[in-house]
Amino acid sequence: MTTLFLASTPLHVFFSLGLMRGPFKDQAHTLVLIDQRPGERDYIAEALEASSTSEVSVVRFPALRSVGPARRLLREISDFTAALAPSTLAIGNDRRTEFYAAVRGCPGARRTYIDDGLYSYLPRQDAQPVWRQNLSSWRRRLKYGLHVERPSEIGGSQAVQDAYVLLPEQVHSGLRGKPVQPLRPEWFADAWVREVCMTAAVAAGFDAARCEAIRLLLLLPHPRFLQAYPDLRQRIEALARTHAERGDVVALKAHPAGGGIPLHRQLSVPAEGVVEVPARLPVEVLVPLLSGALVVGTLTTALLSMVSLGDRVTVRSVLPQSARGAGRRYNDRAFAVYESVGIRPIDDDATA
Repeated sequence: MTTLFLASTPLHVFFSLGLMRGPFKDQAHTLVLIDQRPGERDYIAEALEASSTSEVSVVRFPALRSVGPARRLLREISDFTAALAPSTLAIGNDRRTEFYAAVRGCPGARRTYIDDGLYSYLPRQDAQPVWRQNLSSWRRRLKYGLHVERPSEIGGSQAVQDAYVLLPEQVHSGLRGKPVQPLRPEWFADAWVREVCMTAAVAAGFDAARCEAIRLLLLLPHPRFLQAYPDLRQRIEALARTHAERGDVVALKAHPAGGGIPLHRQLSVPAEGVVEVPARLPVEVLVPLLSGALVVGTLTTALLSMVSLGDRVTVRSVLPQSARGAGRRYNDRAFAVYESVGIRPIDDDATA
């Protein structure tokens, strides 16, 4: 039997690693990267290809473009899936048209959803009424020549039959009622997963051996968010200084969508005792490599990954008070999810 993993983000690839060592351990594995754009690199996928112990086949399909080439590409995906005949299709985002092309190629495969982060627990901020979802699906069917669903709740399509997520008890209504299983930390603690993650980190230019010494990992929001909330930037700078002065190793991870803005232009932090995690390296790679660290971030799925899968990792949130409350329902709901698993605001810790 074969499991085909359809991944459009590095997060999906990371969660796929755990599933390969968990419920699908005894199956053959094919990782299909969809929506790949020129110049983009997926370091986890590259690590899988470079591993001497990996038996994972990696296939890449480019991003969908104009209608004619898109239809041909979708047919290629359907034909590829039909030839592979997987027993399971594992998808990270069931709004992707490529998923439905794969379903067309192998309609009898079990269709499993892989956690897509906060969208597994909250509706999308651009959620639409049902009639608009149906209209969007109809237009896509005309455009691409196949049935496509556009659920407002990721994982909530009729095509998805079951799921593996970080927080089964917190899933939104689109997943509630389907068989939902937890992603288990022991799958990601597996030696093979650790090896793949270390290889990915090195390929991105980060010395993975330093992970064990990290005592504070700060996950930075988008630079625009730091500019909009100077009090947040000052709080993060103070955390970095305080821990560096204690002699702790502090790691800073810039937001991957930050447009390559140098870290020193985003924050004022000590030069000594601070290491930078490359912005282009998926922070999930560090989950199996950290131990005994404090992780602090804002609205990011990585906090859920760290608290659910990390080894003795303390996870805290940081968000300016003005970013919560009236008119900011999404932020409030996200922090309610955090608090349900013990991720408290860092300001609640007297010693922080």
